[in-house]
Amino acid sequence: MAKAAPEGLITALDIGSSKVSAMIAQKGDGGELVVLGTGQRESRGVKRGYIADMGATEAAVREAVEQAERIAGLNIENVWVGFSAGGLVSDVAEVELELGGHRVEQGDIDALLAAGRQSIDPQGRMVLHAQPALYTLDGLTGVKKPLGLHADRLGVHIHVVAADGSPVRNLDLCVRSAHLEVKSIIAAPVATGLACLSEEERELGVALVELGAGITNVSLFAGGMLVGLHSIAMGAADLTDDIASAFGTRRQQAERMKCFHGSANASPRDNHDMIPITPVGA
Repeated sequence: MAKAAPEGLITALDIGSSKVSAMIAQKGDGGELVVLGTGQRESRGVKRGYIADMGATEAAVREAVEQAERIAGLNIENVWVGFSAGGLVSDVAEVELELGGHRVEQGDIDALLAAGRQSIDPQGRMVLHAQPALYTLDGLTGVKKPLGLHADRLGVHIHVVAADGSPVRNLDLCVRSAHLEVKSIIAAPVATGLACLSEEERELGVALVELGAGITNVSLFAGGMLVGLHSIAMGAADLTDDIASAFGTRRQQAERMKCFHGSANASPRDNHDMIPITPVGA
């Protein structure tokens, strides 16, 4: 019999175009995460990251979560949900506050961030994240921790990640229909950057390409923070379809060819190696 969820439990849910994945982890004393259970099911009803069939997607969510629960031996009630649909956009809101030369206090930073968030114009979209990217002191950019420093003017660049409202609400409704509470909906590039990049990489500056089945997200990190992103409505499934169409083979074999022989790096052997292909109907 499954136990109730203990303190420090985190459950993540990723609803993609090809699969639905769930992970249950426990936060340790040192802050590290210990994975207790995982679940994965074929995604049914998601196209280009958008929910196209509510019932089929809800069933896939239930099955993936139940599999993770069985492995972990726990019942979970709430989840953090990733959002990776093509409607993601980013912008930077800039705001400045006069200090009169005194030391920066926490109240100044809170007032600045509040003013910055009020200045955000989502243009009809839903704001998922509004995070301070860089602070400025008297025009000096790149300040990470202004607390305690003297300045006449304190400014901030707030990086805003927004999405079309309807797809986000559909995702929320789908998860709640599976009798799960949604803790928060996280833009996939934000979570992927924290999971895949080191602190040094995020500090020095890097572009991260997240190639999904139906969506490709490109995010830029600099100064330790996410500073920009762009979403492209094409993904790995399109590569598979192109291979299948070009060589007249089945999708299953095209997918296998892509995974075993595909590479983003050119090699001198590319013009010499021969790959056997079984055409459709053979």
